[in-house]
Amino acid sequence: MENILRSPLIRRELSAYGMKDAAVELIRHKEGVIVARVNSGSGTAILKAFERDDFKREILNYGILGDCGIPTIKVLDKSADSLLLEDISASEGFRLGAESDLYDPEVIKALARWYRLLHDNGREYVRKNGAGMYSEWDLFTFENIEAVGEHFGLKENRGFRAVRDGFGLIDQKLRAMPMSLNYNDFYYTNLVVKKDKSEAMMFDYNLLGKGFNISDINNVTYWFSEENKALFISEYGGVDPSLDILDRICSPIISLQSAMSRGIFPEWAEEAIGKLEDIPRLISEV
Repeated sequence: MENILRSPLIRRELSAYGMKDAAVELIRHKEGVIVARVNSGSGTAILKAFERDDFKREILNYGILGDCGIPTIKVLDKSADSLLLEDISASEGFRLGAESDLYDPEVIKALARWYRLLHDNGREYVRKNGAGMYSEWDLFTFENIEAVGEHFGLKENRGFRAVRDGFGLIDQKLRAMPMSLNYNDFYYTNLVVKKDKSEAMMFDYNLLGKGFNISDINNVTYWFSEENKALFISEYGGVDPSLDILDRICSPIISLQSAMSRGIFPEWAEEAIGKLEDIPRLISEV
């Protein structure tokens, strides 16, 4: 732990921010991202430093969200390799999310409003600047469908065959749907809530990209009861039923391709295989 905090990257970034003598407490070091709390004597801040170039996209993503008018936690400073962020644990107005927020109607409604703003304001950004942006929907290709079938032994699975045989129609329908900014990584540990519950927002934007709003909606409401799922969707403003059907067809393949590329078979991959069963009926409704 001590070696990480004394690494050339951390020392260089602290020096660049004029905080070379600050006390530093490691919060997390995982997959090339170092997160630490920095105390300069006049208050605390969060230093997020990136050892991998591909993860530095989060620095750009804060700027994108700011330009689109999407609320985020405050960026106090930034460099080519790190972000200096507001320490929410020391905030007077906001707090970090808790598991209980997944059951709180006020928080759920505030969260729905943040996601609606993200998608509404992000649609024009993606239209103008979306080329080359990260998108999990890029995983839905005929080649990846074939690879998933081979890897998981699904070639005789009725649902899998329906996706493979119907790829042309499905792909055509998807290309006609507008994309927006997608958060892609919901969990309460990435949540910030105003203490009076009037606002909520997400942080950690490494997986921010372009996609269809239904992906984010389903990603969030997966954790809710049916009643709270309906509350979120109502506050959000509803969903496009055609896009919902397309997502339910494509998401199992996207999940399985992701699991395959990471060399794992988690519980959610097993759930994805189970969801293939309903795909022939869904394709008939496209």
